[in-house]
Amino acid sequence: MTEEEGPGSGRIAGLLLAILPRTPAGRRLAAGAAVDSVGSGMFLAASTLYFVTVVGLPASRVGLVLSLAAVAGLLSPVPLGRLADRVGPVRVYVALLMLRGLGYAGFALIDDFWPYAVLTCVLTALDRGCSPLQQVVVGIVEGGRNQTRTMASIRSVRNIGLTGGFLLAGAVLAIQERAAFVALFLANAVTFWVIAVVVEQLRRRLPAAPAASPAPPADAAGPAASEPRPTAVRSPFRDLRFMLFTLSNGVLSLHDSVLFVLLPLWLTTATDAPSSAVSVLLAVNTVLTVLLQVYVARFAETTAAALRLIPVALVPLLVSCAAFAGAEHVPMWLAAGGAVLAVVLLTVGENLHSIAVWNLSYELSPASARSRYLATFSLGLTGQQIVGPVLMTSVLLPLGTAGWALLAAVFALAAVVVRVTGAPRATPAPAPAPSASSSSSSSGSPSEVTP
Repeated sequence: MTEEEGPGSGRIAGLLLAILPRTPAGRRLAAGAAVDSVGSGMFLAASTLYFVTVVGLPASRVGLVLSLAAVAGLLSPVPLGRLADRVGPVRVYVALLMLRGLGYAGFALIDDFWPYAVLTCVLTALDRGCSPLQQVVVGIVEGGRNQTRTMASIRSVRNIGLTGGFLLAGAVLAIQERAAFVALFLANAVTFWVIAVVVEQLRRRLPAAPAASPAPPADAAGPAASEPRPTAVRSPFRDLRFMLFTLSNGVLSLHDSVLFVLLPLWLTTATDAPSSAVSVLLAVNTVLTVLLQVYVARFAETTAAALRLIPVALVPLLVSCAAFAGAEHVPMWLAAGGAVLAVVLLTVGENLHSIAVWNLSYELSPASARSRYLATFSLGLTGQQIVGPVLMTSVLLPLGTAGWALLAAVFALAAVVVRVTGAPRATPAPAPAPSASSSSSSSGSPSEVTP
């Protein structure tokens, strides 16, 4: 390596190391997530075109199936979370990964509408059910301060992996041969089995859990204590505080619909900026997310810190609304610059918000019902994906500048409710087992409870 290559290569290596989790187990989870996201990127970029142009399914019917699949995905997380609380989150997560790999491989055999419709709905339900379980698994494997950083690392490497998958799919789309698409589907299936093997190996290395142990303190610095056996816990749907937290977080997550739904339409209809800037702005968001996720995770390693981060996240979200509104009243290049500034601010707020709520949602979930609580929490995000596009296109976009003021007010109100409802719960009455404290403090790492 030449002297000229050294500093540049060192900086790239330093950046990659900064993105990775601190622990060996966390790095294995992140590596598995990277492989998985490459396969997902390939599938997302090529699957719809394959079923329309190669298999010959009508585009309208494919669109209908995708909508029905979204409904299946909305309903699946809670029952799967309840199953995970009974059987064990890691075991259920691994089983879902294996089933998803088998299902995605099955796409290679489909040449008719109904098998496509059924398999798409089933796989979407499994996909959505896996998402909250991943957070539970990371908490079991990592715990404590490492949990937030590892979740941030996984999101960063997923963005990188998806980009790589999109690029690889480009080669398949250029070939336009059925055999190339089949190879893509099989490669995607293999990625699910790879991460399933990684997670299963980590599960086998976890120490056996004691029969019962108290939940760790909210701000514990070390690994989380082993999860207790399931006990009687009220349904999350009857937990008013948790449901308010879930709902308000879904509203605060409207920044997602702003970026992917409102931004392209707003840029082309409300400003003089060139429409080609949309792809640049989305790339800015992706790159910043990769760079920011792990960095901002250090500011939410405890529940108290995560709570302080909510009003901090609100500031760039509000200023981004002002930047979007201002870009509507200036010439083309100033409008483009204002749009870039607005997307940067929106991305910063998005990352601060997501980091904070990972910690808060985990700590608000009772240990013995964490899977179903986090599954319920995910419904707020799914609801935003359903309601957000309609709100953006039917309300905010027609209102023009006033729409940005309305969105800022909605952000502010939602952040206040998230901040209030996300505060630590009152300490429950201590269990009549004084010896339990010593067992929980001596536990070096968390483990999964099995029946």
